[in-house]
Amino acid sequence: MRPATLVEGLDAPITQQADDIDQVWNLFLTIGLAVLVLVLVLVFYIVVRFRRRDDRLPIQKHYNIPMEVTYTVIPLIVIMALFLVTVGSIWAIDDVENPPDLTVDVTAFQWQWQFDYPAAGVSVVGGGGGDNPIPELVLPARSTVQFDLESLDVIHSFWITAFRFKRDMIPGSPSSFRVDITDAPGFYPNAGVCAEFCGLDHARMQFSVRVLESDEFATWIAQQQASAGAEVGS
Repeated sequence: MRPATLVEGLDAPITQQADDIDQVWNLFLTIGLAVLVLVLVLVFYIVVRFRRRDDRLPIQKHYNIPMEVTYTVIPLIVIMALFLVTVGSIWAIDDVENPPDLTVDVTAFQWQWQFDYPAAGVSVVGGGGGDNPIPELVLPARSTVQFDLESLDVIHSFWITAFRFKRDMIPGSPSSFRVDITDAPGFYPNAGVCAEFCGLDHARMQFSVRVLESDEFATWIAQQQASAGAEVGS
């Protein structure tokens, strides 16, 4: 079961890393709200408890060592803990040491996407003004997928909201990241976009995501291979 999330307005997470990022977000938000409540309570207490009652001045102190240590050490501990949690989530995405179940080469260009499945010799390209100019990124459920990113012209940014992760694609600087697709078969229209303004038709750089069961994914690959072979033969 996926953890409850306080993130609104985004597609439901479809990777294990996205679930982890949602938990990090929930943790940040919960701590932030707790700090807000604490500050409001303290302000209210000080306003009521130390309100002016006569002309006498309160006791004047130049410093309060225990209090200063407390309000320095506690925030430092909280910030360090949040930092470690965040870094751990990022490392899980950047870990590309073990061989994945599937590798997808993602190429961005003005103003569309190309998805290549090198192991199968399959390529999906967007644009062209056809009936379906928005490309479709097809992935198998319950699999580890590595994305190798490259831009052909300007800076783009590969963002799938259901991944809770995006990465800039800088020309001449290819990069990779990896996610574990969960048991989330389904079609996610326009789930992917370019998150970096890249020129006149930046808004056209959208793509849909389709997650299939492993046997359905194998059938899709075979259909794409057959279609490519028929085009070559003609």
